[in-house]
Amino acid sequence: MSNRLSTRIGLPAADERGVGALDIVRFREPATGAEARTKGSLFVVAQLTGGAAPLANAASEALEALERDYYYDMSVGALGALSKALAGANRRLFHQRGRLGIPRRGAVSIVALVVRGREGHVAKLGPAAAVIVRGGRMYELPPPPTAAEEDPRIRIRQVAETLGEALEVQPFTWQGELTPDDRIALLSRNLADVVGTDELQQAISTLRPAAAVEHLQQLFRIRGGVGSDGVLALEVIELAATATNRQLQAVRPAEPLAGLPDHSPVPLADAIGAGLHRAGDAIDGAQALVAKGILYGVNILLAFVPRRRPAYPTSIPRTALREEGRRRRLGLLGMAGVAALMAVGASVASLPNPDPTDAILRASLARAAVVEAQDLVAAVSERVGGRDLVDRDPATATELLTAAGVALQRAADAGVSAADLAPLERRVDRGLDAVYAVTRLSEASTVVDLGAAFADIDPLDMALASDGSLWVIELARGRMVRIDPVTGDATVVYRSGQELDGGVAGAPWMLATAATDVVLIDRQRQAWRFDLVEQVAHQLVMRGLDAVSASSHLLAALQHRPPLEIFNLYLVDAAADEVRKWSSGTIVPVTYPTDPEQFLSEAPDLAAGAARDVLVDANLWLLHPGTVTRVNFGTPLIQEDYSLDPPPDAAIRQPLGYTLLDGATIGERELFYVYDAANARIIAFQRADGAFVRQWLAPRDGAESGLLATVVAMTVTSVADGPPAAYLLTPDRIVRIVLE
Repeated sequence: MSNRLSTRIGLPAADERGVGALDIVRFREPATGAEARTKGSLFVVAQLTGGAAPLANAASEALEALERDYYYDMSVGALGALSKALAGANRRLFHQRGRLGIPRRGAVSIVALVVRGREGHVAKLGPAAAVIVRGGRMYELPPPPTAAEEDPRIRIRQVAETLGEALEVQPFTWQGELTPDDRIALLSRNLADVVGTDELQQAISTLRPAAAVEHLQQLFRIRGGVGSDGVLALEVIELAATATNRQLQAVRPAEPLAGLPDHSPVPLADAIGAGLHRAGDAIDGAQALVAKGILYGVNILLAFVPRRRPAYPTSIPRTALREEGRRRRLGLLGMAGVAALMAVGASVASLPNPDPTDAILRASLARAAVVEAQDLVAAVSERVGGRDLVDRDPATATELLTAAGVALQRAADAGVSAADLAPLERRVDRGLDAVYAVTRLSEASTVVDLGAAFADIDPLDMALASDGSLWVIELARGRMVRIDPVTGDATVVYRSGQELDGGVAGAPWMLATAATDVVLIDRQRQAWRFDLVEQVAHQLVMRGLDAVSASSHLLAALQHRPPLEIFNLYLVDAAADEVRKWSSGTIVPVTYPTDPEQFLSEAPDLAAGAARDVLVDANLWLLHPGTVTRVNFGTPLIQEDYSLDPPPDAAIRQPLGYTLLDGATIGERELFYVYDAANARIIAFQRADGAFVRQWLAPRDGAESGLLATVVAMTVTSVADGPPAAYLLTPDRIVRIVLE
């Protein structure tokens, strides 16, 4: 058996990769024998998620540094040098995230393989994976952690999920012996999830590396995979040993005298010839000695011949001219600098000198402004008959509080520190909050931390089912997750690319819930129904989905004929500027036997395709940036008949930017809850007439001061008594707040 192994590799074609694929594949096979024996061949795949071109450039620089550090380091073995190089690349990204323009949610996962002789060494950081197929079975390298390592009570090491997340990282490593016919693949976790382990094992074990990579990428695109798709396949082959197939034999002369010196047959001829040769050599030597003696003699004579001293030039005209020009330019530059300094000095000297009395005047102005603000705030807080001015005369209270804010600004301009003015500013803010019916959120708790529960997640929408569970769809890996708001448990019930009863799942698109079902429409124009008990996807036939424009995103469901568990579906087609309705049949489970119908009988005042959100109860409601359109049984009302009243502080918080709408029953009151993204607040309106009720803002300071800055989805629960609870979906978690 030969000790020499070689590899065949397969790489993805650059022109066949998706638009959003930023993964980097890199390898180096040394041509020098010494380098190949000591360091071996290096293969690296970097999985990039949640980023753009800056992240790809930064990752490429990090991989170049990793390769350079690995082949330069001769202090440790191959696995130690690979771990040190990976740690160095991590420190590079950790210290230079700001300079390189790496986004906050950008993640870089690296898996590296070194093949040296008959040994393999693997180091990885993050979800990127390395697999080996041997003996018809596929294994992951390094192997998954044991149960003891997964126990949080006894696990002793912390491994980062992405390159540059922490200053010091400890990658997972593996080393072992390689055998001929081993098949190895380095690939991103996203591609493995979409393709599936069975297809991955079959492609690697039965196809050549290049064909296997091409097959996996085609399968990834067919199953609707988007984003990370990096893959590198290797086949380990054995080189034949060099062997001797013939025994070398000595050459023997054919005649006994062959190889001996030649001799002349004439007697004494050889001796006379040798004498003549020696005489000729002696004559040549004598001639050389005579020529050398003549040369030495001439040199000695020339040494005594008198000579004139050489006259060297004292200056070079061209150089002198250049030096003079340089001195002239430096002189002009120095004169310009002196003139500029004199101009600045004259300007400073011409400025009016501060009068010592100005400090006294500024202090007097500041004191007067503070006293004025205190008097105005006291006038607002004064109670008459148990009520302050906000309750008695809100208009006057608004004017006084506004004047108090102006006075505080004058005091700040006069030199009063912000810390000294903070108590008065808080009293003014509390007064304005009372005037404008503003409540600051005080009770907020995290239901589930999505960023910690999942390696990569990009939330798109959320729905609250009838059993109280929360259903979230996300784009990063095309999943739908069910969350129990009581325990915080999160379970993946749908994944893009998986084989389902009825077809292959596509990337999530639109979500709705009604009765005991949750409906999901994917980007391949397929509809799926999930029962709340089974939580298994069943195909739902909806005719006409192929005609829905790709820019659409609003879907709603309404239970039909309670208590039957069947419902109608309403979809807003953004391009066609219309609302389509799918009417259910009369059997359970729900079916849609007919094509969708045009729900709107006439065009509304505001275009339906430009709606931000949709809600269906007894009527259909289309949310717009500043109001809502009410549709009664297909007939849209004009804005003069029904619209949302502007908030009382619309003059100071504008423009409006309504993006999310939900309805809830609080006791006997029917309310709408609207999220205003432009002003980071939640507003409540009366459902009957659109009258303003109350608004909620985040706390002024503290850890939750940015709670309402970015809200992806919102749902409010109905309660018989007491304040309702709202669930907010943010880019990295689900938060429960109480709307008191």
